[in-house]
Amino acid sequence: MYFITIYDYLLLPVYLFAFYFLIVTKAKKYENGPLRKYFIVAFFLHMLGSFLYCMVIQYYYGYGDSFGFYQGSDFIRNVISNTGDPVSPFFMSSDDFERVYGAASAGDLSLPTGIDVDSNLTVMKISAALSYVSFNSYLIISLFFGLFAFTGLWKLYKTMTAILGTGSARLLAIFILYLPSVCFWGSGLIKDSICLGAIGFIIYYLYKVLIQKKFKWRDPFLLLILFYLLFIIKSYVAIVLLASIVLAYVINIIINSKKNILKLMVVAFVLLITATILVASLSSTVDSIIEDSKNNIETFKGAYAAEDENSIAGFGTADTDISLGGILLRSPLAVFTTLFRPFLWESGKMVMFLSALESLLTLALTIFVLVKCRIWRFFYYIFNDPYIFFCFIFTALMGVIVGLSTFNFGTLVRYRLPVLPFYFFMLLGIYLKNKEARLLKK
Repeated sequence: MYFITIYDYLLLPVYLFAFYFLIVTKAKKYENGPLRKYFIVAFFLHMLGSFLYCMVIQYYYGYGDSFGFYQGSDFIRNVISNTGDPVSPFFMSSDDFERVYGAASAGDLSLPTGIDVDSNLTVMKISAALSYVSFNSYLIISLFFGLFAFTGLWKLYKTMTAILGTGSARLLAIFILYLPSVCFWGSGLIKDSICLGAIGFIIYYLYKVLIQKKFKWRDPFLLLILFYLLFIIKSYVAIVLLASIVLAYVINIIINSKKNILKLMVVAFVLLITATILVASLSSTVDSIIEDSKNNIETFKGAYAAEDENSIAGFGTADTDISLGGILLRSPLAVFTTLFRPFLWESGKMVMFLSALESLLTLALTIFVLVKCRIWRFFYYIFNDPYIFFCFIFTALMGVIVGLSTFNFGTLVRYRLPVLPFYFFMLLGIYLKNKEARLLKK
């Protein structure tokens, strides 16, 4: 079944021009500096990634959860058309849809696959809303998703540039804005595009409010919406992000409190409570994402399901022990799997081969920074900088969860997308701090 038609191709240049006009208008505030170039280049890369993702899903795989979301948005449009109510369907839960439009009472409306899961339904609702401004074109809706991911990542990039300094702007652009896997796997009509965009905006607004002390009345409101959206789409990402932010903020207080005993006692209490919550929820979080991964494979029969033995990335369901002891025992291998696999010899297809090259680059950069800093300095910088510490905690927790819960390299490449910008920021931050320390010694 073809979801991309001749009308999609006719609409494509029109919407790309409209998006480009918007981007160029926004880029004027950067004048002719390097940020303007990074902004425009990153936009084109994400639009290209969105287009290529659609081509691969349509003409190479022929099926995928992206099509499931599009079919779900079509169902919501049909509900609106049949009922004449353009509001209620966007506030109905998955249970409501099953109750009202179940097989016994749906008439000519049949529930699409995956709508019984609230996270899937949310993506379908967003797609349905966008369909009214895109002539219900699958390709154009995908471009909107890619645009949201790009704008969120740009906000994240600006925040990280403000932290590390403009001297790191070029390298940060390469590892955050230009990363091939992020541009390709994170720019389609899928959950990952929403997650990337939401995370970028959340970090931007938190830094603006907590660190820069620039407060606007809309910021808390937007933060709540973004956190809620992220929690609905992928609850484990929201939980890990929030826990990492709290721990990093606590580390920042410790660094600045020095000999203030009262502050240290409060900080120790917060650390204890946060650690307790993390330990209590880690097993259930891993269990939840395992079920989510299995459900997506079963309900959408996606293009990233395990097609052969060579695609196995982590641990099969039968071998996954989600007890605390089992998680701790497997966590080093899980983090390694998340960051550095697939290896070149494990990639059986061109798409996975490109991901394997990226994994190899990640491993090479990690070894390079470790050699430059020595292992003890590497961890010294982690625990003496709240921003680097945040990236370390987020990478470690996400690495454990993703590594333990993905069954093939297709899902692995997608699920680790939120980790990559923070991991590369951590490596770059450590390298720059070590370089600065060496210069001071001379």
